[in-house]
Parts: sequence; structure tokens; C-alpha cells
Amino acid sequence: MFRHNRKLPAGRIDTFSISASFVLLGFFVIATVRAPVATTNALVNLRLQVVDTLGFYFMLAVLACVVFNVYAALSKYGSVRMGHDEPEYSTFAWLSMIFSSAIGYSIMYWSAIEWVYYIETPPFGLAPLSAEAAEMAVAYSFFHWGIPGWSVTAVGVIPLAYRYYLRRKPGLTLQAASEGLIGEQSAPWVSKAFNVLFIFSILGGLTISYGTGVPMLMNNLSNTFGTPENFAIYAGLIAIITFTFGMSAFVGLQKGLAAVSKWATYASLLLCAWFLFSVCPGFIVDNFVQSVGILVDRFVIMSTRLDPIRGEGFPQAWTCFYYAWWITLAPWMWVFIAKVSKGRSIRSIIAITTLAGSAGAMLFFGTVSSYGLNRYLTGALDAVRIMNTAGPNQMISEVVLSLPLGRIILVLWIVTAFSRMVTTMDSAAYSLGASSTNDLQAWEDPSRYLRLFWAVMLSVYPLCLLYAGQFVDGGVPLAGLQAILVILAIPVSLVMIAAMYSSLKWMREDYGSMTRQEIEADFRLNAEEKRSLRIKL
Repeated sequence: MFRHNRKLPAGRIDTFSISASFVLLGFFVIATVRAPVATTNALVNLRLQVVDTLGFYFMLAVLACVVFNVYAALSKYGSVRMGHDEPEYSTFAWLSMIFSSAIGYSIMYWSAIEWVYYIETPPFGLAPLSAEAAEMAVAYSFFHWGIPGWSVTAVGVIPLAYRYYLRRKPGLTLQAASEGLIGEQSAPWVSKAFNVLFIFSILGGLTISYGTGVPMLMNNLSNTFGTPENFAIYAGLIAIITFTFGMSAFVGLQKGLAAVSKWATYASLLLCAWFLFSVCPGFIVDNFVQSVGILVDRFVIMSTRLDPIRGEGFPQAWTCFYYAWWITLAPWMWVFIAKVSKGRSIRSIIAITTLAGSAGAMLFFGTVSSYGLNRYLTGALDAVRIMNTAGPNQMISEVVLSLPLGRIILVLWIVTAFSRMVTTMDSAAYSLGASSTNDLQAWEDPSRYLRLFWAVMLSVYPLCLLYAGQFVDGGVPLAGLQAILVILAIPVSLVMIAAMYSSLKWMREDYGSMTRQEIEADFRLNAEEKRSLRIKL
């Protein structure tokens, strides 16, 4: 068991990185509020230039992650375990924490509406709203939320967990993941710069999550109970979410996040089962299988397509954007998954993170998206009109309400989304606490009070933005923050490349002379020795 520290000495908390991150995010929030149109337009234009110019780089970087994971999992190094202790969590609890924390409510938001965007502006020169466009819709969601993105999540876990549990070096930071390349004796400012980048990206990313997730919940509540959609309800929802994941963060991983993640997983499975069986199971199963086939058939093309001939912009607007998004937000999951993966093999970390994560995403898109697509094709739900006139949040509510027992299922939808948002925020607070604690040891957790501090701070900026948005025409746009996160993918991608290099370097140094059988025997013997010692004690 980890030692849960209530308080840490002041010198162990990275106050400089915390303060610098707050100042940076505060600057962008103030600029967005004071000059929302000018700030947003400038940042969005910069984002478009980055994606257009470096789209090929993001494509190749993510493809490199896929190749790295395949090599690491299938090679002899896949048998290397993160320490010689037994895993702390059951496989189901471990899987649930990873999946629920990594994409939280987002999988629910986008599975209900993303297919509409794809049939309206389809790839490969297909005609909008055509049957061919409809065939590609769910397959492309499988791709964007599948193996490529989860591969980015997996690659940074390996060097962090390896360094932490096998090399027994303290610290869970981006600098630690890059140490094999930049060296152990890098200048102090390098560590600070890494941490500022890490904290800022999480604060910005979760500000956006609140900015999209809470309005969805607010609209769901309005359609279920008739509550108004205003600042008071928004603030109340954030307060409830903050209190819930704050308490979860305070009590620790075993009693808090692990328990909530299991509930979120059970609720998600029940929800997807209702979408699957209640109206059109034959269509959903057929479309799921066909979408998998399209994905397998076109995976390499999807992974490298930049469309320089037609110039329609679909890869830049969707694939490159998603890749940059995955890259920027991945470090928070690197830290969290590394911390909960003690005793797991490299092969199992890659398999669970990449394959199970992809399977979970495909379950949502395969059922929810396919159901919505069927309702549109049969004329039962005018999804395109609803999206273009009432917006995505109302579209989500309409999709759920079109189910048998729709209002009851919408309540389940709200509870599931709420629990998944709690797990996302809880894991982020944990990762922020870990990264802002200097020299965090393998037997330690971040201070409970530090995690509680981050739980509160993760809610402050969304509330400030929404409050200010009441006095800005159209509300405060989130596109500026989205653009910043895409731009941050450039430096984070360099850390990602350094992380892959560090992993290979350390594995070859420590286990390069051993065979697969010798590596497996080494960890098996160490585990047996530890068990024998515990029995004697």
C-alpha cells in the first residue's frame, strides 16, 4: 500500500511551476474575456497554420507510437515487469480506471454526435449525406478514438513506470520520461519548464472538458426535469462534481477512484446494451462489423492521408486535430497509469491501454453512433436538422429520448456521464499532485491536501470563464483554448519521442543480454521470494 501523506514539507511542493501555470492560464483567460473575438481568431488561425504545416509530422509521430508499442509488446522486453511486487489492483479495476479516466464523459458526448459531422463533410471526396458517407462515419470514429490515440497514451507510461519501479528513481514528471535522452543532470530550469507545460496543458484541457461536458449535462437535466439552463445550474453542477471527485481524491485511489471507475464501467456497459438491444440490434451489429472491416482495410490510408490533391481539409480538420489533442493530453495519463501499474508487464500495459481502450471506445461508437445513424436513415430522427438548429447538446438529448423508456435512460445517461467526469477529474488531480511533488517515491501518494487543492483549482477557471461569458455576446468561446492545446502538441510530441528513446535505451541496458525466458524467470523468482518472505513474516 502507498503511504498517503496528509502534508508535505514546503520544499517538496513545486510552487514555482504551479504559480507559473496559473499565471499563464490566467493570462489567456483574461485575454479571451477582454477581447474574445480577436484572441480566438488569432489563436484559431495559428492552430490552422500548425495543423496545415505540421500535419505530416503529427501523422508520422503517432504512427511511430503504434510501431513502438507493437515492438515493445511482442519483443522479449514485453515480459519486463514494473517492479517485482504483485499488482495492487485487479485487472478489471485497473482497466476501469484507465478507460474511465482517459476519455471520461467525452466518449459519450462524441459518440452521440460525431457521425453527423462525418456524413455532412465526409472524407475521400464522398458526397455529403450519401450512403457512402454514412458507411464511413462510424469507421472513422473507430479510427480517431482507437489504436492510434491509445498508442500515444501507452508510450509515455513505459519509461515513467520503468524508471519509477525498476530503477527506483523518484519523481513522476515529463522530465523523468525524457531522462534517457536529456540525461539526469539537466539544468533546474528544464525541469520547471517541463512541469509548467504539463500543468498548463491539463488545466487548459479540463477547462475545455467542463466547458463542453457540463452544458451537455445541463441540457440533459433540462430535457428530463425541466430545469433551466443558466449560470446557477452550471455552477451547481460544477460544485457537485468538484465535491464528489474532491472527496474521491482525498480518500485515495483504492476507496475513491477505483470504486467510482468500476461503477462507471458497469453503468457504461448497461447503457450500451440498451442502445444495442432495444430498437435495431441487427443494424447495429452489422454496421459494427462492417465498420471494423473498413477500418482494417483502410487503416494505413487513414494513418497517412493528408489529401494534398483534393484539398478538402478533412484530415487536417479531424485526424491531425485529434492526433494533436491526444498528444497534448496524454501526459496526464502517462503519470496516472504509471502510478497504478506497479507489477504489470510492459506487454500487459500496452495491451490493456491500447487494445482495451480501443475496444471500449468502439463499444460506445459502435452502439450509440450506429443507433443514431439508423434513426436518421429510417427517418425516425432528423439528426442533421437538430444539430444545425438546436446544437449538439440538444442532439444528444434527442438521441437518448428516442429510445424506449427514453426519459429513464436519459437519467442513466446523466449518472454515467457524471461518474465518468468524476473519474477524469480525479485522475487529473492525482496526476497534478504527483507531478507537482518533488521526488515522489514509489511508496508514496501525493499529499491528500495537495490533491484536494488541485480538485478545487480544476473548477475555478471554468467557473470564471462561464461567469464572464454572461457579459460577452455569444458567451466566451472555447476555441481559443482548444487552439492552444493543439499548439502545445509540438513540444509535448518532442517529449513523446524522448520517452520512446528512453524506454529503448533503459531496456537494452538492463535486459539486452538476457533472453525472453531469462527475463520471465528473473521476475518469477523474485515474486516467489517475496511471497515466501511474506509467509515467513
